[in-house]
Amino acid sequence: MSAPEPEKSSIQSSNETLKLDHHGLPLIPQPSDDPEDPLNWSRTQKYIIVCICALIAFFGTFALGSANPAYAQIGLALGVTVTQASYIGTIGIGAAGIGSFIWGAIKQPITIAANFSAAFAKSYGGIIVGRFFTGFGIASSHVVAFATISDVFCLHERGKMLGLVTFALINGAHFASLPAGFIAQNVGWRWTITLPSILAAVCWVLTVVALPETLYIRGTGAPPAKPPSRYHRMRITGTRIPGRTLHLVDFARPFQIVMPSQTVSALFRTYYKWGSARTGIALSVSTTIGGFLGEIVSGPVIDKLMERSRKREGRVRPESRLHGMWPAIILLPGGLLMFGFSITHHELVHSYIGVTVSMALTCFAAQMINTVVIAYCVDCYKPQSAEVIQLLSFARQEMSFTVGFWSIQYGDKIGFQFSGITYACVSVFFFLPVLWIMIYGERLRARLGEPWFNKEI
Repeated sequence: MSAPEPEKSSIQSSNETLKLDHHGLPLIPQPSDDPEDPLNWSRTQKYIIVCICALIAFFGTFALGSANPAYAQIGLALGVTVTQASYIGTIGIGAAGIGSFIWGAIKQPITIAANFSAAFAKSYGGIIVGRFFTGFGIASSHVVAFATISDVFCLHERGKMLGLVTFALINGAHFASLPAGFIAQNVGWRWTITLPSILAAVCWVLTVVALPETLYIRGTGAPPAKPPSRYHRMRITGTRIPGRTLHLVDFARPFQIVMPSQTVSALFRTYYKWGSARTGIALSVSTTIGGFLGEIVSGPVIDKLMERSRKREGRVRPESRLHGMWPAIILLPGGLLMFGFSITHHELVHSYIGVTVSMALTCFAAQMINTVVIAYCVDCYKPQSAEVIQLLSFARQEMSFTVGFWSIQYGDKIGFQFSGITYACVSVFFFLPVLWIMIYGERLRARLGEPWFNKEI
């Protein structure tokens, strides 16, 4: 039994009515004749949506990572160790995984208020609580950002556009270390939390005034005789879709179908005696460059892989995107090994170069993996893309929280060279199911069948 082609129902049966992309291949999904269909919106409006979604993703993780270079100052001010101070970052990561299942625009102002309260908290416990709700609140915005991109772009462009938002999501925390290091050193550590709160407030206003509703139900017949106002999708309360209401079961739909900067800041302080500014530079430059290069490679490449697969096989096979992950299979464990051995031999001159290069390699690989996985999952389950992203976000955030929380203690106990070996082996182990899916993923999807909910999207 052959696997169902993603969004096959969206393609009309008559070849004369098919709308084609610039390669002469049918657009997937097929845009309707309705001007309200997000696939028919202008390129300018689509790119504006991409920019806003990228900003939302970027400043969300920026808020969680901005305090990374200042952990030593925070620990000194609050009477805790540097490792304990790093928990104000990891607690937000853990909360983000849980928060991805709770949607609602009201969470954005709550998140802003929580981060402001953390900035002015007088106790360690107060900061932890504030940062928990900061992470809890930003997650749903990230899920909505990916679902929005999936709504407005067809298959042949989707990988690149999802990659841009993925790049913003991953590298927000990486870039944050650069200005935050100087801010902590010259203005004070509290401003490393206050500034992201201000930027998040600006993003929320931008979302309210410039980001339209993109949810569109296909197959509902001819477009309305009188097109609605161009601003009706900008309502704060959202656009109500006929026949669709929110039910309690919707929150369970996803179950039907390390960040290095959290720990390296403490290690730089312990082994190299660096201040917040120098730590911020090392963290930001290496991780951002790695992520940037990873996206340059992954986004366009996976779209080309999908295009080549369609031309060769005459059909859509999402598993072709997974082949864009091959460089990461080598670079991720290699970067983790280099990091562990460089930290172990920190007494050597310029050993920090090995640490920063290893972080760049790791982030390069992580960027490729995230872009490929998100694009593949959305291709397989486009109507359920929001639920898929929720589940991916939960898994990624909770794994990052666990690793970030225990990695320093684990490295201190067994030696960082052995912890690097452990993480490298784990990364290779998790690649094995991906290799299996490359070969048998299509058969597995055919056996499982398509999810019954949201098919009309």
